[in-house]
Amino acid sequence: MTYPFNQAKYYTKGRGKNKIKLIVVHTMETPETPSRAKQVWNWFAGTTAPHASAHYMVDNKDILQSVADADTAWAVDDFDLNQQSISIEHAGSASQNDGEWNDTYSNAELKLSAKLAKELATKYNIPVVKLSPADILAGKSGFCGHIDITVAKKIAGGHTDPGKYFPWDKYLKLVQGA
Repeated sequence: MTYPFNQAKYYTKGRGKNKIKLIVVHTMETPETPSRAKQVWNWFAGTTAPHASAHYMVDNKDILQSVADADTAWAVDDFDLNQQSISIEHAGSASQNDGEWNDTYSNAELKLSAKLAKELATKYNIPVVKLSPADILAGKSGFCGHIDITVAKKIAGGHTDPGKYFPWDKYLKLVQGA
């Protein structure tokens, strides 16, 4: 499926000789509000864009794309892993608790994200499994959070998203059933 596209300002054309083998889950570190995906989508493409990007932005109503799958988003603090991954940004924050990941907004967002993730996993032959930092270092294929890359690569001051309460079991079941 194709999604509305707005090219991010910062990304790298192509992926070198790397195969896509990771789907990385992120949180935008923003409130869960209407049109949040579009706001971040426009921010990545705008004049005040950070030196960062992601392939997709998801909120409770929209899936938007800002880096082509064939290109490298500047999403994690390791260029090689950026070249091997597709990053999906979610409205919300790493500090969300169990209840906040189970409200109406998050449930709709996770369902939309799972639809996208299923498409990507099928297209790139990525198993619907949660990877540990050790799995990432071993070169395995699957799903991980930005924090798993931070831990695997021992990145000081790195990201902690999507947070310790992100509902991985629920999310991966949604992906499998999407």
